[in-house]
Amino acid sequence: WLVIEVAVLDRTKQWYQRRVRERFWMQPALLLVLLAGHGLTELLRIAKLNKSAILPVAFLILAARVHSNYELCDQSENHHVEQFGRHILSHLPNDTILLTSGDLSTNTFRYLTIAEQVRPDVQVLDMSFIGSQWFIPMLGHHLKGVRFPGVAYIHHARHNSRLYNLEQFLDHNLPHRPVFVCLKPRDDTPPLVKYDILPYSFCSQFLPKGAVDPLLYGKQIPAPDLNTYLPPRTELFGDQAWEDVVLHEYWEALAKPGRYLWSSGEETNDVDRKKQFYLAAYEYLFRAKEDISARINTGELSPVSWNHTSYYSKYLGVQCRQLWVHTTGRSRVPGSLGEKYEECQRKYFTDYVESAPPLTKNIDKDFKNIEMLLANPGM
Repeated sequence: WLVIEVAVLDRTKQWYQRRVRERFWMQPALLLVLLAGHGLTELLRIAKLNKSAILPVAFLILAARVHSNYELCDQSENHHVEQFGRHILSHLPNDTILLTSGDLSTNTFRYLTIAEQVRPDVQVLDMSFIGSQWFIPMLGHHLKGVRFPGVAYIHHARHNSRLYNLEQFLDHNLPHRPVFVCLKPRDDTPPLVKYDILPYSFCSQFLPKGAVDPLLYGKQIPAPDLNTYLPPRTELFGDQAWEDVVLHEYWEALAKPGRYLWSSGEETNDVDRKKQFYLAAYEYLFRAKEDISARINTGELSPVSWNHTSYYSKYLGVQCRQLWVHTTGRSRVPGSLGEKYEECQRKYFTDYVESAPPLTKNIDKDFKNIEMLLANPGM
């Protein structure tokens, strides 16, 4: 294990690699138990003690350990990951192909659809699994109606090769069945030419490019209301637990439509339409933050969730800045709409800088830039 850790893991990402290492602590713990049993046997042999005298002591030690850790390890009433999976599956269209990535989404959806028979019409495909050439021969017959345009998926596959990329997969399947992705595709996946990725609760939906106006997509394709979902409470679980990952995905899902509208504004060259996107993104994120505050005040969400509202302050500040730049060209006109946007960005950026958790300040590459903007508002 030590050889693998030194050779493979990126030592610069200690907070992440600690979580990776924890998955394998059970194996060395099992080895420790076996060695302890062997050591006890050797002690009995050397000391020439009677087994009947030492065994009750051994069982007493084990019972004490079980008693001291039982409450911590008792997860019999913990259904957060199951509820997370059921919430997502219950809102997907019939016969959906669901692309997944990572342990949380893949294992949760596969268990529910196969073992619990929750939405068995949904076909779950892990994007790392379909990248192996053994996948179709071994598991392809279980995926009725899924069309594979090559022997294996690869995110940068060239056309006319035996491999296929995401766009080719959509070409063969999207005309026949809805295709969604949860929780997100790879960061280095090339941009899609013929398809848009639209936010849909925790997931995203693939649609032919231009099929939906981004400004109207919420009305044309209503997504599930996340206010009907109750996420895990922060204080009940550590920051290394799967429940914490579910909670993080909840905050991501709440902000996703606002970020989508903002990115749509970044992509268009139409000045008026760009302003419409930025304004729509601001209005959405403002409502989301207000809803979160109301749920915290009523006790529905954990008070610790206030830390996560800084996330929205950052993006609200970004929208205000974009509106300011495209409204005034960075010029200051007293009493104008631009002055309102300038005050708006200062308010939300200040809130973000003052309330962001310490870890966010260390890993958010935009944090220093925001501090510079506050110190030099004319930038």
